[in-house]
Amino acid sequence: MTPARAAIAEGWPVLLTSVVVGITYGVVARQSGLSVAEASGSSLLVFAGAAQFAAVGLLREGAGTLEVAASVLLINLRHLLMAASLRPHFARASFVERLGLGYILTDEAFAMGIGHFRRGHGDLVYYATFGTLLWLCWNIGTLAGAIFGAGLEHPERYGIDFAITATFLAIVAVGVRHRTDLVVAVAAGIVAGALRLVGATTLAVVVAGAVAPIVVLLARDEPSDTAESPFRTR
Repeated sequence: MTPARAAIAEGWPVLLTSVVVGITYGVVARQSGLSVAEASGSSLLVFAGAAQFAAVGLLREGAGTLEVAASVLLINLRHLLMAASLRPHFARASFVERLGLGYILTDEAFAMGIGHFRRGHGDLVYYATFGTLLWLCWNIGTLAGAIFGAGLEHPERYGIDFAITATFLAIVAVGVRHRTDLVVAVAAGIVAGALRLVGATTLAVVVAGAVAPIVVLLARDEPSDTAESPFRTR
């Protein structure tokens, strides 16, 4: 199976749920006062679901531009951690290619891509294919939600809000292949959940992402885990 086909075969559950999450964002954006063009434009240019949801939520509450920008920046700090982990695998790509690969970097693309690299594959086609399709699905969902969902009140009644949770459950299901993977996933989830409970929602992912490598070092006791380090290049 080619890397592109493998990306589709392994990533289709995440791709489908991204359409649903995109629809949810389109609905919320319209209800927050954005036009169809503004809602779709934000997904085309920004392509950062969590930050986009936070931005429209703050706009709905009447927050200023600086407050929205600061919140979005804080939420997206986790991209520094993800980019640092992927950098060794992008070493042979040109500057322009790295810009494109960085543009499609999301939580989902990172999880799928790093899992591919950990299995010993050094090509970038898998990551590029999944990330591009994810971008396409997200934008299709946003446009559909913005056009047809403006009058839809309380989308959570239809379970649409669970699509975000379903997306990351699908990512974990694909990515957990060893005992250490499970330990890291559980530990990161506990840390993120605890921070969310005390109100540190925007820091939850960043701190959990910083804790995860420490857990890896403490839990790694299997030869296969060492051989499949996410930092190994091919």
